[in-house]
Amino acid sequence: MENTLMNDASFDGLTFTDLSYVQETISRKTFESCVFESCDFTESFFDACSFKDCQFNKCKLTAVNVRNSKFSDVQFHDSKVLGVDWTKAYWRGLDLGAPLYFKGCLVNGSSFYALKQPGITFEGCRAHDVDFREAMLSRATFSGTDLTNSLFVNTTLTGANFNGATHYDIDVKQNHIKGAIFCRYEAVSLLTSLGIKLV
Repeated sequence: MENTLMNDASFDGLTFTDLSYVQETISRKTFESCVFESCDFTESFFDACSFKDCQFNKCKLTAVNVRNSKFSDVQFHDSKVLGVDWTKAYWRGLDLGAPLYFKGCLVNGSSFYALKQPGITFEGCRAHDVDFREAMLSRATFSGTDLTNSLFVNTTLTGANFNGATHYDIDVKQNHIKGAIFCRYEAVSLLTSLGIKLV
């Protein structure tokens, strides 16, 4: 199957298991309705690839380069997606109704700076030091996600769900949070940006 991945240009409805492409370049490939199980793409380069309706389960995608690659309705489950600069992917003209979905993933050190990803989902993830500045993340879900040291500045979070999210630092004066849902205990942190002291 590994040779096939290099030789063929497009793949539809296939399941790839235990592939190892560490520090490799995968160029101009199209994947539709494909599943990747326990694959290792650490520090690889997805060069102008297209992923549509795909799933990555228990995969390693640490520091992958996604330059000019398209991601539409792609889900990541129990995977390491660390240090990925999502701003390098190709987002123009893509259906905004199919945002990225992360469940039980490590996404530390990644960047979504100024991206339009309404409805993006982080469920039960660890998202330390993630850059969400200037991003449009209305109706996003951050449920059960640890957001330690992640950056929210001029971020659109209208209608976002932070129920069960922890360790977030969101300045209510510098972000758009109308209609967002927060757990009442964690939401106390929102008051610090207003200079309010609780006793």
